[in-house]
Amino acid sequence: MKRARLRIGMLPLADAVPLLVARDMGFFAGQGLDVTLSLEGSWAGIRDKLAAGMLDAAQLLAPMPLAANLGADRLGVPMEAAIVLSRNGSSITVSNELFLAMGSPPPDPVAAGQALWRVIEADRVAGRPRRTFAHVFPFSAHHYLLRDWLDAAGIEPDRDVDVVVIPPPLMLEHLRSGRVDGYCVGAPWGMAAEIEGVGRRLMPTHLLRMDCADKVLGVTREWAMLNAQTHLSLIAALIEAGRWLEQADHREQAAQMLVDSRLIAAPHESLLRALTDEGDGVYAPRFVFGVGDSAKPRHEDARWFLSQMRRWDQVNGPIDVDALVQSSHRLGLYEQAESLARAPAAGDVVARCLH
Repeated sequence: MKRARLRIGMLPLADAVPLLVARDMGFFAGQGLDVTLSLEGSWAGIRDKLAAGMLDAAQLLAPMPLAANLGADRLGVPMEAAIVLSRNGSSITVSNELFLAMGSPPPDPVAAGQALWRVIEADRVAGRPRRTFAHVFPFSAHHYLLRDWLDAAGIEPDRDVDVVVIPPPLMLEHLRSGRVDGYCVGAPWGMAAEIEGVGRRLMPTHLLRMDCADKVLGVTREWAMLNAQTHLSLIAALIEAGRWLEQADHREQAAQMLVDSRLIAAPHESLLRALTDEGDGVYAPRFVFGVGDSAKPRHEDARWFLSQMRRWDQVNGPIDVDALVQSSHRLGLYEQAESLARAPAAGDVVARCLH
């Protein structure tokens, strides 16, 4: 029997917009679903509520189902994802003070990394405290991309800097107060720091790993087994929402939905620019929601996440990688749901390309 009423968790981030579009443009209703969106404050909180059954489904960071199925998240409640809600969309941002100390580097990972290394060496010689960088959750693309960039620059993340976790809505306040020197987080919180005048974006993360899966829709494995048809309908509605977001002029409409919803306490300009990429050049988030097969889980993403978990000592011991990847990122379920998704209306033009 299909379950019609669902509660889905989300965080106040620009790439939660497929959920908003699916609700407000009638894609959920078109699949026979009555969805309530629940705004949550942190990734740990959203994970815990999903595991406890307080949410039916949730926007999750792409590595979270893998961590859950490994028991690395200390909960060990099996989870799975069958659709990628967004790719790209994050940036590494630093305080104005650090940006100037780095010599105002261009948005180039190598040049920015070398500039930061010089600042850290100067700080060490002068006996100044270590710089602090934040990311959003231990099992996140943000965490791995930040560490990967630091390490490539010769900066040891566990020795030369302090790396801390801060929920996305609190990042800006921590930068403003000087409690952190920089952070890696999804839009709009990088450009919001610039608009407020307290920080500068060093680079978008798509310069570090192009089209990396960032968010997925996650459910517990038990829920998926008990609600198989509902799960397929949910995925189908979000496939439709992702396709709608890639059609001509729809990003502007979606950005206005975010503004009107008042779900995200960030400058309206940052929300508009986050989805349209207007006026940002190379710094643009370049979100991808539904071009071609971009919403389809890619097992190479999952394998990269697992390699990072091993690299940074989050997991140890033998792992059946193929079995874990297939049970965590359910490509087969996506393909089943795709047959239920309605095609875009005739005459609609896909305006964006997968990079």
